[in-house]
Amino acid sequence: MLVTMTIAGILLVIAVPSFVQLIRNQGIKTASFDLFSALEYTRSEAIKRPADVVMLCAGNTTANDGAWATGWRLVVSPCTSDPLRSWATASKLAVVDKAGAATSITFAKDGHMSSPATAPKLQIDPATSLGGVTSRCVQIDLVGRPKTQVGACP
Repeated sequence: MLVTMTIAGILLVIAVPSFVQLIRNQGIKTASFDLFSALEYTRSEAIKRPADVVMLCAGNTTANDGAWATGWRLVVSPCTSDPLRSWATASKLAVVDKAGAATSITFAKDGHMSSPATAPKLQIDPATSLGGVTSRCVQIDLVGRPKTQVGACP
């Protein structure tokens, strides 16, 4: 029994670091897909509601306004209004706009991104550096379509 428990302990010590990497990579992947789907949803709402300005704001609540790392929310302008939907990110993630300091993304009634002037490149990284964990980039093209890629934002 003692030999079995010793072997199980050794295997556990070997396996735990790879599980941490797996969990962090999956968290980054999930956050990037959540952000991608939020951008698609925001764009479709802008097309559906042609009279209103529809925007995705940084922060999952107005108390967290401007902080992409806490999440994001879909509102009909302005960012201080009640959200139609909100998303929260997993803990231990950092979400940063590598193209500037955009705190909101606005889509026009034709589906094009109307602001900010520079297309945001939102990079999702682990909050603390960890080997084997790959960041992801979510960016918007000139037509307003979001895309996601593995690795740092170019």
